[in-house]
Amino acid sequence: MTSNALQVWQSPLDTAIIHEVEQRVIRQLLQALLFEDILSNVCVVECSSLEQGLVQFSITCPNDVVYKAIGRVHFSFGMIRLSDTPVTKTYQGMQTTVHLDDVINDVLMPLEDATLKDSFIKELRQTFIHDCQSRHHRQQHIKQLHEMTYDELEGYLDFGHPYHPCYKSRLGFSLEDNYRFGPEFARPIQLVWLAVNTELLVTNTTQEFGYASWCRQYLGDEIYEQLCERLSQYELAVEHFAFVPVHPWQWQATLIEALTPLMQTHQVVYLGEVGMEYYAQQSIRTLVYHPTDNKKHALSPSPYLKLAMHLVNTSSTRILAKHTVLNSATITHWLKTLVANDKQAVDLQVNFLGEVMGVSLNHERLQQQGYHHPAIYGGLASIWRENVHQYLGQGQSAFPLNGISYIQPNGKPLIDSWLQRYDMADWVEQLIDVTVTPIIYMLFAQGIALECHAQNIILVHDDGYPIKVLLKDLHDGIRFCPDKLTHPNTKPILEQLPQAHARLNRGSFIETDDTAGIRDMTVACLFFVAFADIAIFLQTHYHYSEAVFWRQVADSIHAFAQRYPEHQSRYQCFDLFAEKTRIESLAKRRLFGDRDFPIKWLDNPLSQFKLKQG
Repeated sequence: MTSNALQVWQSPLDTAIIHEVEQRVIRQLLQALLFEDILSNVCVVECSSLEQGLVQFSITCPNDVVYKAIGRVHFSFGMIRLSDTPVTKTYQGMQTTVHLDDVINDVLMPLEDATLKDSFIKELRQTFIHDCQSRHHRQQHIKQLHEMTYDELEGYLDFGHPYHPCYKSRLGFSLEDNYRFGPEFARPIQLVWLAVNTELLVTNTTQEFGYASWCRQYLGDEIYEQLCERLSQYELAVEHFAFVPVHPWQWQATLIEALTPLMQTHQVVYLGEVGMEYYAQQSIRTLVYHPTDNKKHALSPSPYLKLAMHLVNTSSTRILAKHTVLNSATITHWLKTLVANDKQAVDLQVNFLGEVMGVSLNHERLQQQGYHHPAIYGGLASIWRENVHQYLGQGQSAFPLNGISYIQPNGKPLIDSWLQRYDMADWVEQLIDVTVTPIIYMLFAQGIALECHAQNIILVHDDGYPIKVLLKDLHDGIRFCPDKLTHPNTKPILEQLPQAHARLNRGSFIETDDTAGIRDMTVACLFFVAFADIAIFLQTHYHYSEAVFWRQVADSIHAFAQRYPEHQSRYQCFDLFAEKTRIESLAKRRLFGDRDFPIKWLDNPLSQFKLKQG
């Protein structure tokens, strides 16, 4: 264990950071429990002694314990945000500041039928530990916005999910692993490479050449030949094998055990850590490297590499199932063809970071051979995605959309220099327009919803002024009704998800006959996850009215409809101004499971700005 990894847990502890992180975990936990109506015996009181708009939440727990928290019910979907004032509890007339263990014992443990609460509690504790480690590091490494490239920003934004209470659980990581592989620590990562018999692999690509040629171009001749030389030491024919990258943590934690029988028969050969050093992005399992000599690498700028990991983060296991790998290039080709052939899409600058190559272990082939280790499903796979720099013009830079609301450890917003430079209302309007129009184009002009939450949207800007967005993560991030597609004859044949996968994740599907669900996916991802956070950030830090923000969103949608009246039938079919919209209840699902898939109906802030007919 390195001293750096454990530094935050060795004397002297920075008690201010420990307190700050613990209170954040408690706030996000209580916010989710209150918002998703998981708690009973809740009283919300407007207090005249508090700042206007603030309310007090009182939660009565068993044994006459009463919790009190100060916060706001926001205009944006009625979201609840608790203030930085510590949560307190009163018991037998004595009031004390709440600690995480208090909330676990008083609030979570008494929840009836919460069959998954033990794993949920473990995630909360790990989030607390990992974020303390992260904040300790960040406190010592504050950077300015102009100092960082897009790829550096992806690692720097360490805040995690602003809503989910298990925002940095990373189950499976030790503190040493977190330090080595967590994106915020910006440590170089060297991949493990395996040679796998091609009969055990499936691939899909948008390229005109196959996987072996792709690997040679991606790695460069020198590293590719080095892998070939290592394989030849086993007296195996190179042409019968393909080289597959593996995250070093996945190799140690899962694949050594899972693949040992295949290594004994030389169907899989361990080639070791070879080649370039990578750096993790926000998703942890997406990596990037910068070749020091581009002449050795035909693929430049280098594509991003997304790897399978049996890591549980934000309550999801980050595997790459075979059907998603095979669908990645197919969906990319389909979407890019649709927008390339449509003048509206060109005018609106609809751009996707394409997923150009995918490789996966064929678990079904192995199961037919009688091999049934659970980790082979989605455990060895890779997807390569286009680099953001391919889509930047002169003077343009890229910025992760969720970085807009990022607050530095010194309390200053990361993008403050932008908001000081430009007229606030104009900047916000431009941000909304360049973000909304490509996504609603796909919905209204093509009949396709995109899972564009904040991490899946990249803002392209010129000195902080929004220019366009790039959309990513397509392999399982679209949804459509086949009979509502504008060009149904172009619909690709997609690899269907296995029934076992569907049972474990009932929200994982692409095709549906639920048109309201298509609309709700757009609203939930873009408006509830991405825009609500920005609206609340602007209200909190710059006193920019949430209602004004959502009126600007509505104006952008109305302007689109006025500009393109030919989509009238879809404006009605996918009504973004409906009074109610639904989201997945993340905390409820993680506590109670999804036998009855938990959803919450919300008041839609856009409904107040719906144009009256006639």
